Amino acid sequence: MRKSVLGIILLLCMALTSCSSTKPFVEGFAADPCLPLEDKLVMGGGIKVSFDYPEMYFDASLFLDRYIELIEGAEDYVIITTFLGSSCEGLEELYDAIAGKAASGVPVYMIIDGVSSYDMTASASFMTPLYFLRESGVHLIEYNPLSIFNVVNPSTLLVREHRKLVVVDGQWAVLGGMNMNYISMGADNIDLQRDSMYVFNSPSLASCLVDEFVSIWNESSVEKIDRDDFEDKTAEEGEITGYLFNQGPGGHADMASMYSSLFSSAREEIVMLPYLAFLDDNMYESLKAARNRGVEVTMYLPIDSREYVQGALFYDYHNLVEAGFNVYIEYAGEETGLSLLHQKLAVVDGRYTVIGSSNINYRSMTLSHEIALVVDSEEFAAASLDQVEDIKKNMAPLDEETALRLKEEKGSWPMYLFSYFGG
Repeated sequence: MRKSVLGIILLLCMALTSCSSTKPFVEGFAADPCLPLEDKLVMGGGIKVSFDYPEMYFDASLFLDRYIELIEGAEDYVIITTFLGSSCEGLEELYDAIAGKAASGVPVYMIIDGVSSYDMTASASFMTPLYFLRESGVHLIEYNPLSIFNVVNPSTLLVREHRKLVVVDGQWAVLGGMNMNYISMGADNIDLQRDSMYVFNSPSLASCLVDEFVSIWNESSVEKIDRDDFEDKTAEEGEITGYLFNQGPGGHADMASMYSSLFSSAREEIVMLPYLAFLDDNMYESLKAARNRGVEVTMYLPIDSREYVQGALFYDYHNLVEAGFNVYIEYAGEETGLSLLHQKLAVVDGRYTVIGSSNINYRSMTLSHEIALVVDSEEFAAASLDQVEDIKKNMAPLDEETALRLKEEKGSWPMYLFSYFGG
C-alpha cells in the first residue's frame, strides 16, 4: 500500500513536470557527435563571451574576503542572486557591506529563492532572514515564495531559483556553487562546505548576467527595472572563450543541451563532480554512448552527512557503477574530518570545463533556474583537474558489490523520489 501511494505521487510529479524534458541527451543537434561542439553550444543557447583567466576560490573564507572587497569597491551598482540567502555571525561583515553600499546611494538589487527561510541544512540553526536589508535601501525580492497560491498550484513549488551570481559595476562577474548562508560561507568548523566560486574581470560576461537578472526581476516583482539603468563597460576581448548558459526566464539556454553537446563530442574523458547525481534514462544513455566510443567516464561522489540524503544517494549509486562508469566515493562527517563536498564541476577532454550552479541531475536539467559557464581553456581545465586529484585523495573506488550493499542497508526509495524532484 505504501509503495502504491508513493507510486501515485511519482506519477503526479511526472505529470507536473511533463513540460520539461531531457530529450536533448538522446536526440537532436546536441546528441549529434558529428556537429562541431562550438556550434552545438551556441545552438543550445550558450552565449559566447570572453575573459582573462579568472580568480578561483575553493576556500570559502578567502572568497568571503574577496566578496566583501568587491561590494565595498562598487561605484555604479551591485546585482546579486542566490538560492539560499540568510545571515549569521560569520556573515555580518558581508551584509553590513551590502547594506552600507545601498545606504550610500549605490543601487543594490538582490534576488533570493523563496525557500531561503526554510533551509534544511545546519544553517537553519544560525540563520537570520535577510529582510532587514530593505531598511538600508537594498531592493530585495524572493523568487517564487511559498504561499497559499503555490499550495493551490503545487507545480510551481518545483521551480526554484538555484543560481548563484554577482555583478559589480558591469565589470566584475562572479559565479559558482556557494550560497550566501552559514554552511556555504559563514561557518568556521566542519559545517563549512567545500565548494567553489570564480571571479571574472569580464564586461561581456557581466553584461549577459545583467540581461538575465533584469528579465527574472521584472517577471517576479511589481517594482520594474530598466536594463538601460545598468551601464555596460567596454573592454578588449579576453584571452579565454566561454559559453554562458543561463537557464531561466527570458532566454532559451538549456542545461540538457549543454551537457549533451559536451558528452556527445567527448573523445577521451569526462570527469565530473556531480553533487546529487540523480540521472534519468536519457542522461544515462548519453554517457553510456560516450563510454561505448572509448571515453572514460569518471565520477567523484560526496556523501551528505544527513541521513535522509544518504538514503537517497545510496539507493541510486549502484546504477552509476552498473553503467560502467568509474565511480569514487567519500564519506562526509566528523569521523573523517571532511565537510560536505558541494562543488559542481565537469571537465571534458582536458579542455572544456563546466562551472556554475547546475548539478548533473534531472532537477537541474528540467526544473531549476541554473547558470553554467563552459570554459574553453586547457590551462583552466588542468587547474580544475589538479583540484579534483586533491579531492580524490579522500575517496575510494566504489564497486558493484559495495554499492548494492549500501543500497540494501541504507538506501531509501521515498527519499530518492523526494530528492530526484526536490533535491
